[in-house]
Amino acid sequence: MPRRFAIALVALFVPVLGAVVDVPEASASVVGPCAAEFAGQNASDLRTGPLDDALVVDRNSLVSVVMTSERPLARLRVELEFAGVSWKVHDRPVNGTRGVSEVPVEDYSIYGMGLWKIVASAEGAGFTCEATTLISVEDDHPLDALATISGLGGLGLALIGLLGVFAVAARIGRSRAAPFSGVLLGLLLGAGVGVLLQQFSVVYPTFGVAGALVAAGAALGLAFSLFGLPGRESDAQS
Repeated sequence: MPRRFAIALVALFVPVLGAVVDVPEASASVVGPCAAEFAGQNASDLRTGPLDDALVVDRNSLVSVVMTSERPLARLRVELEFAGVSWKVHDRPVNGTRGVSEVPVEDYSIYGMGLWKIVASAEGAGFTCEATTLISVEDDHPLDALATISGLGGLGLALIGLLGVFAVAARIGRSRAAPFSGVLLGLLLGAGVGVLLQQFSVVYPTFGVAGALVAAGAALGLAFSLFGLPGRESDAQS
C-alpha cells in the first residue's frame, strides 16, 4: 500500500474513532421531580449514551411507560426518537399523580429494528419531567433487521457507496469529477454503515455519531478518488 494512502486513511479515521469511542457519558435518564419506568425497569438505572446497553424488546411487543410524581400531573407525552428525529406515540391528559402509556413496537418495527430512543415527558402545575431510555428491537433471527425498510435501505446505500468508491478509485486520473464523485459515494457509504450499525444494535446514531460516520465515508471516498486503489501505484511502477 502506498505510504501516502496509508497516512491519509489513518488521518481520516482518527476523528471518527474518537467520536465513536470517546463518547461522553449520557445525562441522567430522568430529569425533574418524577419517577419513571420503562418495561417495568426503573428509568434512573438506565443510560442513553450511543454505546450504552439498551432494553431488549421483541419487535411484536408493547413497552410500558409509567411516570409518577408526588404532585398531580396534567399531561403525558411519549415519543420515539432516531438520530434526533422523533415521532409522537402518545399525548394525552393525566388525572392524578400517575401517567401510563404503551409503545406499540410492532407498529414501527416494519420501518426498522435495532436501537431506538423512547422519550417520555410529563407536566404539571409549575413543573415538567422527562425520562429517556434506549430500546433494542430484536426478533428471533439476527438478520431479520435486513428485512425492514431501514435495514434494506442501509444495506443498499452501503453497497452502492462501497462499489462506487472502488469504481471511482479504479478510474483515478481519467475524470476531473472523480473527487466529487468519490465524496458523494463516500457519503452514501457512511450513511449506509450508520444505518446498519443502528439496525444491528451496535451504536445509537446521535447527531455526533451519525455526522462522524458520514464524514468518514466522505473522506474515505475522497482519499480513494485521489490516491486510487491500495497497491495500484506500486503495481504500475513494477
